[in-house]
Amino acid sequence: MKTKLIFLTCLLLGILTIKAQCNPTITSPRLGAIFPDKVLFCTTENEVLSTQAYDSYQWYKQEWTWQTPNNNPWVAISGATSQQLTINGNDQLYYFKVKVTQGDCTAESPAIMADGYVYGLPAMMSTYTPGTYEEIDMGVVNVCNGASVKFENVFPVVYGTHTWFKCVPGSNPPTAGDPCIIAGVTGDAYTATESGKYGFYACTEYCPEQCEMLDPFSFVQLNFGNWQFCENLGTGEASPKDSNMSIYPNPTAQFLYIGKASDKTYSEITIIDMSGKLVLKKSDHQYNQGIDVSHLVPGNYMIVSKNKDGKVYKNKFIKK
Repeated sequence: MKTKLIFLTCLLLGILTIKAQCNPTITSPRLGAIFPDKVLFCTTENEVLSTQAYDSYQWYKQEWTWQTPNNNPWVAISGATSQQLTINGNDQLYYFKVKVTQGDCTAESPAIMADGYVYGLPAMMSTYTPGTYEEIDMGVVNVCNGASVKFENVFPVVYGTHTWFKCVPGSNPPTAGDPCIIAGVTGDAYTATESGKYGFYACTEYCPEQCEMLDPFSFVQLNFGNWQFCENLGTGEASPKDSNMSIYPNPTAQFLYIGKASDKTYSEITIIDMSGKLVLKKSDHQYNQGIDVSHLVPGNYMIVSKNKDGKVYKNKFIKK
């Protein structure tokens, strides 16, 4: 009889323990769409966070920070005592969790983060055939007839449908029928074979209503013609007017290398952003040394290099 009593007591305690357990989790329509623990907003949207059914609820938020660990306090959200919580764009860069009670059980959910849709602003990469072009000004390039120039979106994974232009459109967003639109071209790259001022407008894949225009200052003017430097094509001779040289990797996220081994040392290196602002300057740079550009904002830049003989090279590069 005593054995049966002990067994029944243990069974009863086990049942009470099971009933007292609660493990809240948070769900929402876009949670995990790209990152498992984040809700990504588009421009102006609401998102509903939900948890399982319990006796009571209290939602909390914590401001995001770069610092690790995050020492910002968790703050109880006033009036947020329901099974669901609606958040919006003002709640971006916050963590959320919910504290629940069920009988004699109290528990908190794992935290999730509400983030804005982070994406790279439009940037365009231009690919030229060596010896067939000459950059005569920032964003203005003379190209030999019969050659071609390939333009690409630096962030093809982020953007979906593109609209390509052969001149700067009259409005942003462009209106249907704008004469600058290149009809029928919607991919993330375009190859130009005639004169024009090229750029694009594109919409993000995750947020199809969120679209961006390449800054008109970053459009590239191509002038196709039988230029004097084109006379050397097919002879294997370098163009005497060629003011460009090899820079790599391009695009780059951290280090940029410039080089002609014959120059060895460059008396001056300057990097200028697309607004004309000087963002970096170096003296006595060795051609095989990396230039750290990790601190630069992603986008297009001009690098101007002067060798020991005073010859100046101008190149564009893209900071990822």
